[in-house]
Order: sequence, then structure tokens, then C-alpha cells
Amino acid sequence: MPKFEKPQEGNPHGLVINQHTFPAKSIARFADTDGRVHLEMKPAGPIWRAKPTDSIFCARRAWDYDAEVGLMKMIEDRFQQLADLIIDGRVLTFDAEQTHDISSFYALWMARAEIRDQPGKDAVARGMMPSARRWSKDEEEGLEKARLAFFRGATMPAHVVNGPRATILVARHLRQTNPTAIWGVIRASGGEFVVPDWPFVHPFIPINPTLALVNHAINQTLDRDAVRIVNKQLRAASRCYFFARDLATSL
Repeated sequence: MPKFEKPQEGNPHGLVINQHTFPAKSIARFADTDGRVHLEMKPAGPIWRAKPTDSIFCARRAWDYDAEVGLMKMIEDRFQQLADLIIDGRVLTFDAEQTHDISSFYALWMARAEIRDQPGKDAVARGMMPSARRWSKDEEEGLEKARLAFFRGATMPAHVVNGPRATILVARHLRQTNPTAIWGVIRASGGEFVVPDWPFVHPFIPINPTLALVNHAINQTLDRDAVRIVNKQLRAASRCYFFARDLATSL
């Protein structure tokens, strides 16, 4: 995993260090009675039980605090509320707003995964006069907690750059997904879905072990053989790991 800029000792400003690409709440829906999921590294293991808060699921301060608690949280919160309604069976078809919420969540997952794998570097504002003001580390972190960007001379730290970059990537992936295209609720009647560490090229969002959302699809039920085929594709889409409630039931 790429190196990250550590905060001050003790992290006095409470900045978010472990930043989930796929939300901890979503991972928790796949947890077994022990509160863990079954995770397999690629290629060919190892396999272990991981908590939803495990750092394996996280980027390390890859984007700034403003992105984490602003746009990303808004998209996550709206999706999680809808996911709960789907699981409870209270919503099975989606209006335009709900469709946009689902597409936005998929776009966010894509953006986070991309930044996690390609975090970029500090950006130098060429042609700009370096600021005469030199912030202390405590002042920088205070600015970040206040959801403000800052320069070090003429250089902006990579994680601060990645805040607005995340917004741009979400908008790009949202256009590519087609935010108005319908999403179908897919139910597994046999077997259970796995979750890849990198979103599948055809928009597919696992919600819990037996429910998923698929773009450009109608509501349908898949038998064990069909689930096995889907999982094979999801495992292939993964770059470093994939997980499930019980990997044995996904084969």
C-alpha cells in the first residue's frame, strides 16, 4: 500500500486515517455471527476472518477530511438508508432520485478504489508565487479539520489534491454509469455473493450475502449455478482480495 502522510502524534484533530473504499457498514452486512467476513487474498490465499474495520479495506489518508465528511458521507448516507429499505423488502423499484443515489454510490466506490491504487503526488502550482506563510503541522491539520485546503509554499499535499479529485472522479464515473439507467434487485436463491475489492466493470453492488443491485437489469432471482458464474466474474475483477460471509457458499 502506498505511503501516507501521518498526522501529529495522537492525531489531536481527529482526522480520518483509515478511509474505507467499500463502507464498513456495507461490509458488516456480510459478517457472520462472529462479526467478521471471510476474506481471500489474490492470488491463491491466504484466507482469514476480517473485521469490517480492518485496514485491509481502507486507503490510508488518501483524501482530505473535507472529502471524507462532505461529498462521500452524503452519498454513503443516502445509499445506506436505501439499502436498509431494500433489505427489509420495503423498496423493490426505484424512482429517479433513488436511481441517482445508487449510481452515485457505485461511482464513489469506483473513485475511492482508483485513488487508493493511484494516490498521485503532491501538486506544484506552476507560475504561482510561493506563499510567504509557513504553516506549522498543527496549523495545517487545523485547516484540514476546518475543511480548508492549504499550500506548502507552491505545493499542495497529495491527500488535499485528492479531495477535489474525488469529486471529479465521482462525476466522471457517474456519467459513464448512466445515472438514469434502471437498477434491478438481484436475489440469490442458492449460494451467496462475494464482494470484490474493485468494482466490477458492469455496475454491480452487493448489498448482503443474497442481495445485489445490477445496472440495466430487472428484478430477478438467481439459482446457485447462476450465482457461481457471477461470483467467478467478481473474483476475477478483484485486484488484491475479495470477501464473503462464507467463501465456501460462493463456490
